[in-house]
Amino acid sequence: MSLSTVRLHQLLVAAAFLVPCVVLVGAAWWNRAEVLREEDSAVVRTAAVMHEHASKVFDTAELAMDRVDDYVFDRSWTQISAPATGGFLASLKAPLAQARAVWVVDPQGRIRASSREGDLGRELAERDVFSVHRPKDIGIYVSPALREPDGSAAFMVSRRRSTEDGRFDGVIVIALGTEYFARFYAEIAAPTAHRATLLRADGAVLVREPPGPEADERLGPADPLLRAIRARPQGGAITGTPPGEAERLYAWRRIGDYPVDVAFSVETVVALDRWYDNLRIYGLVATVSALTLVLMAWLALARARAEEQALADLKREHAQRLSAESQLRQSQKMEAVGQLTGGIAHDFNNLLAVITGSLELVQRRIARGDTDVGRFIAGALDGADRAAKLTHRLLAFARQQPLEPRPTDPNRLVAGMVDLLRRTLGETVQVETRLMADPPPVFVDQNQLENAILNLAVNARDAMPGGGRLTLEIAQGSLEDGAQGVSITVRDTGTGMPPEVVARAFEPFFTTKPQGRGTGLGLSQVYGFVTQSGGRVRIDSQPGRGTAITLTLPVSRDALPAEDAGRARLAAPSPDRARRTILVVEDDAAVRLASAETIGELGYRTVTAADGAAALAVLDGEREVAVLFTDVVMPGIDGPTLAAEARRRRPALRVVFATGHPPDSDQEGPRPAPGETVLRKPFSIEDLAEALEAANREQASA
Repeated sequence: MSLSTVRLHQLLVAAAFLVPCVVLVGAAWWNRAEVLREEDSAVVRTAAVMHEHASKVFDTAELAMDRVDDYVFDRSWTQISAPATGGFLASLKAPLAQARAVWVVDPQGRIRASSREGDLGRELAERDVFSVHRPKDIGIYVSPALREPDGSAAFMVSRRRSTEDGRFDGVIVIALGTEYFARFYAEIAAPTAHRATLLRADGAVLVREPPGPEADERLGPADPLLRAIRARPQGGAITGTPPGEAERLYAWRRIGDYPVDVAFSVETVVALDRWYDNLRIYGLVATVSALTLVLMAWLALARARAEEQALADLKREHAQRLSAESQLRQSQKMEAVGQLTGGIAHDFNNLLAVITGSLELVQRRIARGDTDVGRFIAGALDGADRAAKLTHRLLAFARQQPLEPRPTDPNRLVAGMVDLLRRTLGETVQVETRLMADPPPVFVDQNQLENAILNLAVNARDAMPGGGRLTLEIAQGSLEDGAQGVSITVRDTGTGMPPEVVARAFEPFFTTKPQGRGTGLGLSQVYGFVTQSGGRVRIDSQPGRGTAITLTLPVSRDALPAEDAGRARLAAPSPDRARRTILVVEDDAAVRLASAETIGELGYRTVTAADGAAALAVLDGEREVAVLFTDVVMPGIDGPTLAAEARRRRPALRVVFATGHPPDSDQEGPRPAPGETVLRKPFSIEDLAEALEAANREQASA
């Protein structure tokens, strides 16, 4: 073997060690930065979920205080101290899982009305939740967290009671339980080692999950999170090291206009643990590569080129694996977003079922002459409408919402919205319509089309801060395939959008509004709805020249339906209904109570059960049960399984499924068999009556 060949082999051996080491160091450094970026993004996303949850809780609490304020307005303290006020407060608190108590406090700081009888007469004069409101009206105040007499923790949200002359006449207080927030934070963060916090702007900790020592009830001046919140109150993300602790990744968001923030953090070492796992993989690959190269160095030079090709193949396979892992992570992220969307929508639909059912009961009682509760209906229905709109937006974004299209007169729909738009947009915006002469009916979901137009109108108002003109125009249009369509254009005289904003306008979560003013789901929801309806959307906009958004919808093959006059069927319960018994099965106590009361209001006799096992026991003892009214998703025995077993025992039994889950590609919900009906939440009392009447007709004909 010549000297040159020996030296060549020596160089190859050296390279066999050096090259993998260099590759390992470079890949390790790049992977470390990537892992930290991914962990930082996960922290920011979790903080955003916490922000959305807390915003809904505080908005609900403020709405509840508005309802209490309306109830006690112009009433004397003698009237407020009457038992009826406590009953009203208890009924208001019942569906609010986050609320511990609702109080009305007189100007001396004494609780005069409460949702809990044991709180009457308690003195709050020395408590900040009362005293801060005495000098002047400061709006909403959030107190530090305190221990309740039963050992649980809660914090108070308070505001002044409204008076005609602006004088101080007591406060309205809602106590919010910290365990409600802690449970939610534990669910969204598990099993990651984390620290989820709800805190006031001054650093007072309201909720901490997992719980910390009592000494941690307030962030110290040197805490990096508190310094960051003071520097950027609306939110952000940082890396910092608390006194005496390890370095952490933080993300925080301000809750609307409330003096409260949510924050989420994890230790940097949590992310680095994943990096260490990757290092072991890279080290193994590098070791295998080095051994292979060393072996090749001792082989004949004739085989060197073949071995180098094998190394190239190994690197290519490694790159393909990294690409596949990246695609898998992205797929898992999108799946998590879809699950979150569907879960929030299901919870909201349950809430809407309670609110809508209760309000319709109130309306029917008013129709019988009891008008004392009439002035509260508008505020409560407004809250239910906002919850429904959020649910519809989330479901349209997730492409899970079932549409209910029917022939619709576009002229009539747009003309009917003018008054609503004028009230919504304010006096500075002039609303005009340009209707089409005798337009053909469009095949579309009317409620969703109204929501889409209202959504676009609100966006247009925001683009015209100094006022302007909003024009709704209906004209002939065409679809992508050349088919005939009808176009509805929402045109404003606002600031307009540059091309780069127009290009991204329909992206989910993309918004140009200030932080806390928009979710970025508005135009995405409009796009999803119109696309699902078989239509198309076009944006025409230039900076300084306004924006025109055109919705082109398919023409209906059917004529417009006659006006529906079917509500008269609920005028009075029939004697035949009273002889029929409905078994109501629902694991959520509030939904179960509302459903049972609504069915009872229709004239039926009801019995209830909290789960499938209890329902089967009721069926064995109640032979008069004619219809099983059951939720679909329940712990233990779910709705379809319960229905199958119940009909095996009682073949003549009819079933009505009530579900808040809309059908999608993977979960279509129960497929109704003969004798079964599916009722979607939230449902109106008319929908419920129609479903029960249909079930009873089928039983009578069986």
